[in-house]
Amino acid sequence: MGPVAFLWPPDRAWGAAQDNTPPCGSQAGVTNRTEFPLTNGAVSLVIQDESYNVNLAIAYINDPTSNDEFETIVSSSNYPELDPGHECYSVPNPPSSVVSGSNATLQLKYVSDFDTDTNETYYACADITYVPLSEFTEDVLCFNVSTEDTEVTTSSVGASGTASSTSSSTAASATTTTTGTSSANSNASQKSRHNGGLSGGAIAGVVVGSVAGAALLALAAVYLWRYRQKKVQRDRVVALRMGDWTNPAKRTASQETPSEAH
Repeated sequence: MGPVAFLWPPDRAWGAAQDNTPPCGSQAGVTNRTEFPLTNGAVSLVIQDESYNVNLAIAYINDPTSNDEFETIVSSSNYPELDPGHECYSVPNPPSSVVSGSNATLQLKYVSDFDTDTNETYYACADITYVPLSEFTEDVLCFNVSTEDTEVTTSSVGASGTASSTSSSTAASATTTTTGTSSANSNASQKSRHNGGLSGGAIAGVVVGSVAGAALLALAAVYLWRYRQKKVQRDRVVALRMGDWTNPAKRTASQETPSEAH
């Protein structure tokens, strides 16, 4: 994968030699299409290197071949900079002319100095087919996590859910599962070009593992605190009882009380 890729819907096969070539940064054409809801849609991205001016666009045709065929749906002005991590974007509902069964292609366009010290423009595409939300059976869980922020929220899209996205490139949300994976490198030479980078699935695993680990630590801390509080209370009760037993005046008073009653 390049600096940024679609985690869901899955993107076209990535190619190191083509990732700067518009409009899709891939040698592959349309091969597989992912069902995408007509309403409440969202996309999930994985970012493995700092990127800038991230623009999400869509073309409501079968096989776009030019940037001119795409229209922006999430402007780069809203996301001028993204830190490594994950992002989830809401996708506006398509125009009324787009119906169930219509095809479209989502496009990512962004800037990064991933390959060199010079900023370059990168592209990635994901091909979709629209279906009614009532027939959309996949439960897509999006999460926004960056290396600069650890705030945790959740958003989802599916037959029983709605989609949401953060208003800041560093806002963080997390879930324990995601749907869709980044495409694999097309050959061994492409892998060697970025052998130091993690795949989309690997980064997803790191993020999910970090969130799960933090949750477990929090639960453990709460459990230890409650255990300590209960122990302190027990020790206090025992100390009071021992004080009563070792105090002769109190012990004598407790023994004389019954006889005085008679």
